[in-house]
Amino acid sequence: MEVHHSHHRSNHRKKIKEYIIEFLMLFLAVSLGFLAENIREHYVEKERAHELLQSFMQDVQTNIKMIDSLVEGNRRLNMKNDSAVLYIMQHDEISLDSFFNLLPLQSQRYLYNNETYEQMKSSGSLRYIKDSVLLKYMIDYSNLSKSAEFRSVSQEAEYVGHEYTSVMQKWVTPYISIKRQSGFYLRRPEYNELLKSENDKLLQNQLDEIASQGKSTMKGIGLEEMRKDLVPAITRKVLLVAGSSVFMMKTRNQAKKLITYYDAHKK
Repeated sequence: MEVHHSHHRSNHRKKIKEYIIEFLMLFLAVSLGFLAENIREHYVEKERAHELLQSFMQDVQTNIKMIDSLVEGNRRLNMKNDSAVLYIMQHDEISLDSFFNLLPLQSQRYLYNNETYEQMKSSGSLRYIKDSVLLKYMIDYSNLSKSAEFRSVSQEAEYVGHEYTSVMQKWVTPYISIKRQSGFYLRRPEYNELLKSENDKLLQNQLDEIASQGKSTMKGIGLEEMRKDLVPAITRKVLLVAGSSVFMMKTRNQAKKLITYYDAHKK
């Protein structure tokens, strides 16, 4: 009986060992599974961060082209504004047609493409950029772009859309207003394609006739009052446009530095 009893206890100890081994194997398998999944997710996120970085650099290239276009456009706009100021200050009698033809109708705004960068920030992908110099260049570029956009939208465009336009409209006679509308829209080839009927063309001719009957010159006290109102408004606009261009050029220079560094160090 004692021998049989001892054999039973030995079998019991063996089963406990088996349970322990099975538990350890299961624990190891689960741990290795978690580890493999974490490695896979880390690899996927790192690859995604690399793709986002490439997309970001493409955005930078696109923004450079936009800045070049806007800066050149601003240069032409300010030349027209300066010409209008010179004209109104250098003559004792001015043609309203000539003066308002010199003033540009449009205003430009810098809205930079920052979707990829914001996506990298929100997803935490920036932490995978181990090159501290590259990361600093990216942050500096983003901050400069925001400053340039603020100058263009919140200062220049706000001024042009409100205070400047209000002062300008005071001196834009109904006749000049019709001429500016006709010259800017009705004479454009794209718009003329919409003038299908004879009534459309008749309407345009009638507007032109009315505009031609309006007062076309300004002199004396009226001209002096016009100068007092418009010259400060125009020069203020010129300064804001120039300021926007300066910030855009700073952004462009940082973008160029970023691209040069990235191309030299990308793997």
